[in-house]
Amino acid sequence: MKIFLTATEAAAELGVSVATLYAYVSRGMITSEAKAGSRSRLYRADDVRALRSRHIERPRTNDPLLLTGQGTIESRLTLISEGRLFYRGVDVEELARHASLESVATLLWDQQGDDPFAEPGGTVVRPKIGPLLSRMISGLTVAGDQDVAAHDHSPAGTARTGARILRHLVVVATGAADHELPIHAVMAAGWQRPKAPEIIRAALVVSADHELTKTTVAVRIAASIRASPYRAVTTGLACIDGPWHAGLSERVARLFDEIDQPKATERVLAAYMRRGEDIPGFGLLPVYKDIDPRARALLAVARNHAPGHPALTLADAVMRGVDKLTRQQPNYFFAMVTACRVAELPDDAPLALFAIGRAVGWIAHVIEQYDIPKLARARARYVGVLPT
Repeated sequence: MKIFLTATEAAAELGVSVATLYAYVSRGMITSEAKAGSRSRLYRADDVRALRSRHIERPRTNDPLLLTGQGTIESRLTLISEGRLFYRGVDVEELARHASLESVATLLWDQQGDDPFAEPGGTVVRPKIGPLLSRMISGLTVAGDQDVAAHDHSPAGTARTGARILRHLVVVATGAADHELPIHAVMAAGWQRPKAPEIIRAALVVSADHELTKTTVAVRIAASIRASPYRAVTTGLACIDGPWHAGLSERVARLFDEIDQPKATERVLAAYMRRGEDIPGFGLLPVYKDIDPRARALLAVARNHAPGHPALTLADAVMRGVDKLTRQQPNYFFAMVTACRVAELPDDAPLALFAIGRAVGWIAHVIEQYDIPKLARARARYVGVLPT
């Protein structure tokens, strides 16, 4: 019996597409190895057959939300594989070195022939009170009511609406005037940080999409009932409010504040350990076996920006201390807070950069979901009292 299978053979045995096979690999369900002398990979046959034997419910090809026992939805947007992250096949770490958010949006929205940012921005509503997330949601709600063109659900129409949504979020987050500079330059000007555009640019790019997070699934469900792009994005924004998104960045910031200086690192980390608390900003996501590539990219940009900055010195001390205690690697949230502190951005900058960057990915998923004619609907497995 063969020990390894090709991608075509493994997908055939599982009865899924090759793209779904890659999703299984990214989740650690199937092990792959490089094929000697080739760029292709081979897949362990015993992993494939073990997965097949679990009788995962197969998705119907006409099901708009292709749910299996692992919650799989087929998508052409983002691939997580072998510890790397790709937008439509392009390595995100490479994009973080040079790409603008607009170019990443054009890539994810599949609009290479058109520039959705060429038209003027729409109505910008600037709520003056409340935390940033609330102002983003309330402002988009009002702006969406006034943007009749948002009801053009064609791919090009949705992309143009997406560009207007991004401009709106940037103005609300930074107070900047709406003008034709690249988004990262507009945000640097709004925050009055003329030396920060490169860090802002990279932070936006690595935030754009991360496959099917729970917030993105919520956005796709909203799009499946043909909610407008404004409503779909506000759905995503509402879902990031909590300890595992916006709150996690705040917890990382508090960790930095508690440590204050490198020599206090051991004492503060020891206190977290004794209390049985996770150290915020560390611990791998299930889709990665090594460091989060977004964290690696952001930390690299921060080092190039200001190699001797005190925030980097402190971050390095924390990473060494955590590695000594738990061997855990920093994740996206730790790197985002570090980068924002190196650039000396406002306290709510990690949330702003995440929300604005991720809105690009949400719009891409809206475009993809609009192309599916049926409602996205999962089924429940009833485990309650049976009728008599």
